[in-house]
Amino acid sequence: MEAPGRIWFGYIAAVAIALVGLVTLDLLAIGLAALVLVATVLGEWYRGRRAALSAAAQHADLPELVSRWARGWAYSRGFPRPEAVPGGVRVEVGEPGRRVEWVTTDAPDTLAGLVDAAGATPEAWLSVVTDSPGGVRPWFVEGGLEADTEEALMSIDLVDHAVRELPDGYRAEVEREGGVITVTVRAGEGAAATGRIAVIGTDAVADRVHTDPEHRSRGLGGAVMSLLVSAAREAGAARGLLVASDLGEPLYAGLGWHVEARLVTARSATPPTSVESRHG
Repeated sequence: MEAPGRIWFGYIAAVAIALVGLVTLDLLAIGLAALVLVATVLGEWYRGRRAALSAAAQHADLPELVSRWARGWAYSRGFPRPEAVPGGVRVEVGEPGRRVEWVTTDAPDTLAGLVDAAGATPEAWLSVVTDSPGGVRPWFVEGGLEADTEEALMSIDLVDHAVRELPDGYRAEVEREGGVITVTVRAGEGAAATGRIAVIGTDAVADRVHTDPEHRSRGLGGAVMSLLVSAAREAGAARGLLVASDLGEPLYAGLGWHVEARLVTARSATPPTSVESRHG
């Protein structure tokens, strides 16, 4: 988008030229001032229209982005392929306290039905991708769900991903099983950091990136992500997706990832899970 200063310059130039024309009675200058003014007004309208269309397109693409992330996340964890449902997807997780999970956007026409479905299903989770977490939580309360975590849905063009080198004293192992790539960073025989990324078509969904507490603050998370992204690009991926916890979000932002929306999760009345990161 053009800088506001350039927009105002167009108006100022038009007024200045018009004043010169009026003082000198120069019809050519007056006509030129009118052209500059019209061009400035049309340019400002075009920029505003382009921004509005871009925002609308981003919002329209969000359901597709959610579906793509959920498919890669399920593939990474060995879950069945998500089932498309009105407004989102349904994932058979099959874990204690988390037998099934719906992932959706905050569109009111479909959110209400999924809230009711999750509330009526034992050991169910409902994750909602939204720009307004505060506007979603009342739906959880009304549906009898217990609000849980808030995370960030993030994306990146993989070519823009920052490169972080592995620190001295560590070595990395890269393994591939189907479309799932796993990186393990070791210090001696023990695993200091791990992560995986699932490649489906041109999408790469990062998952379960973790650094052992004894090895944190040494740049291992960034090094693991760099290795995962490099391997994913070799496998044909171009776009990265992930869901980050509040602890992981600064790491990914520093590598070039940007937030598409927030992801808020609720569950039906079951004992809390001990899983540290719900989706990442």
